[in-house]
Amino acid sequence: MGTKKSHEDDLDEVETSCGIGSWRPKCMQFFASPIFLLINISIISVAQNAAASLMYNTMTTLERRYAFDSKISSVNVMAADISNLIFSPIIGYYSIRYNRSKLIGYSQILLACSCFFGTIPYFIYGPATHLLNQDSLASRLANSTESDLNMCYRSGPLADMTEDCSGSNSGSTVWLAAIILFVANFFRGIGFTVYWVIAMPFVDDNVPKKESPLFLSVMHSIMLFGFVFGSLLSSFFLKFYEDPWNDPGLSSTDPRFVGAWWLGFFFLGVFILIAALPMFLFPPQFKNASVDSKLIKKQMKQSGGTKSALKRFLTNPLIILFFLGNTTRYFGTSGFYQLFNKYIESQYRQSSSVANLIMGTAGLLPIVFGILVGGFLIHWFRPSTRLLFILVFLAEFTSFFSIGSGLFLGCDPINLNGKMDYNGQFDLGAPCSGNCSCSTRVFTPVCQMETSTTYFSPCHAGCSEYDSMNSTFSSCSCLNTDSIVTKGYCSSDLDCFNSLRSYVAAIMVGAFVSALAKTGNSLITFRTVDPMDKSFVNGLLSSLVSAFSFIPCLLLYGHIADSSCLVWEKKCGKLGNCWIYDQEKFRKTFLIVTIIFYGIGSLFDFLMIFFSDRIHDLYGEDELDDYAKTNHVKDVAIDSSETTI
Repeated sequence: MGTKKSHEDDLDEVETSCGIGSWRPKCMQFFASPIFLLINISIISVAQNAAASLMYNTMTTLERRYAFDSKISSVNVMAADISNLIFSPIIGYYSIRYNRSKLIGYSQILLACSCFFGTIPYFIYGPATHLLNQDSLASRLANSTESDLNMCYRSGPLADMTEDCSGSNSGSTVWLAAIILFVANFFRGIGFTVYWVIAMPFVDDNVPKKESPLFLSVMHSIMLFGFVFGSLLSSFFLKFYEDPWNDPGLSSTDPRFVGAWWLGFFFLGVFILIAALPMFLFPPQFKNASVDSKLIKKQMKQSGGTKSALKRFLTNPLIILFFLGNTTRYFGTSGFYQLFNKYIESQYRQSSSVANLIMGTAGLLPIVFGILVGGFLIHWFRPSTRLLFILVFLAEFTSFFSIGSGLFLGCDPINLNGKMDYNGQFDLGAPCSGNCSCSTRVFTPVCQMETSTTYFSPCHAGCSEYDSMNSTFSSCSCLNTDSIVTKGYCSSDLDCFNSLRSYVAAIMVGAFVSALAKTGNSLITFRTVDPMDKSFVNGLLSSLVSAFSFIPCLLLYGHIADSSCLVWEKKCGKLGNCWIYDQEKFRKTFLIVTIIFYGIGSLFDFLMIFFSDRIHDLYGEDELDDYAKTNHVKDVAIDSSETTI
């Protein structure tokens, strides 16, 4: 017995100390603390969420660069949710059997590789010179810069040029780029899934229950800072041209400008790789952990396997209501942030970099602070279980009003010359420019100053001359001879700052208040189930939310965007990305669908209040060594014949 006890003591010492294999120096044991685990995990969460944010924020740029429509973009983003759907329950059930620190480390190496893999399209195809008309016949004729302006030519060599439909100029979707990005997102999803399923239960198991709200709030808030970081990164890198060593002669607000989207992924790949390495030094369990992983493993062996775990999940009304509420709310949340940048760009006529900046500072920073404040409030005041449920419901419901306020804070649509035809399509053509052979290959808006009318391009206004000194067009067959036509949108189309400012303020307030509920939601999830089921339930919930929320919402919101398009890029008889949206239709459909899902989610939050008395010991006041006495859900105790506590 003495030998066996000595062996177990040695094993326990190894399992709770930092190092690799037998190399566990004393100087390193200073870091064998949940605090340092929290720091490392938080750094990783910042990097991996920045990668997800970068993918969302560069999607409009990728659409323009590789001629994607919103459905293709949605499928690309969906790849991460597909891997989440497949692997979450598996990882959740089996992760407790292995060193969870190392599992997180391996997953982040995979995530770093996915970031590097996602940059391959740039190295295959290079910068988007075809949007600059560099390869057209017109540009080869005396290096004429007028060809870049999409002007009307009725005679001469420029009028006789034919559309170049070879190679990258074909205007069709670059399917190899789409496939590469899909694969990169799929493996990014695996890396994210391992972290999401394992990290929070791992931390919750290794800290005292009374400290758990504090740790969880810090994790959630810093995790979301990753989205802020990603938005700021994308805003920074998208200011540079896709080939940062060459100047295309365009401003970043020009519709033809394609930012250096790939640099952000390369930077994050290196960052994630470095952040993942310390995870291999942490032990599978820390000293004074609130949950004994060895005891949990014994329980799992005697608990009846996955069927019993699934039965415990399905017969738990609180967790079912939690699943239904979060599924519907995440449907709206994911869809909202999926199209947020596109909405800001089209509704308020902002550049991609400005939209990303708004996303990071106004859309996500309030959530970070809200989660921190919510966690500290729970830690200090420890509200009763019922009061916590009520506060969660009220906080989450504020998003219904903040997002819905956008219905009244839109901008007037641009006064675009054209009309709807009998088929419901927007027709830019006019008899006055009928012989100009105009196309929608590149969006180069011009403004008739007298009427504040925007034309899709100088060609659509029938303009055949350009004064580079004054940046004005003349000889426009569709306008009076004395009309002044300038490059870009009309000033009246850009005069929408007050509405943008008001909506951003509403989003910030709503995001902060709703984020107060985040830590409470996590606490409810972990206390609603038995300790040995935490990772499994977390993984199962993640998979189900992906199946019923994240994946279908990408398709629905992609359809919302595409169905609101007025003018598509057309080249060589094929559609590319959308240049101009029907602002009113986009605003109403996008926001009404979103608040409907938020409202349904809040309804399930309200119903959960009536089951709140089924949770006991939120903060560990009644914590005992005997796990049978700390079962947190009334009437959902595990049969003693199945589990040895």
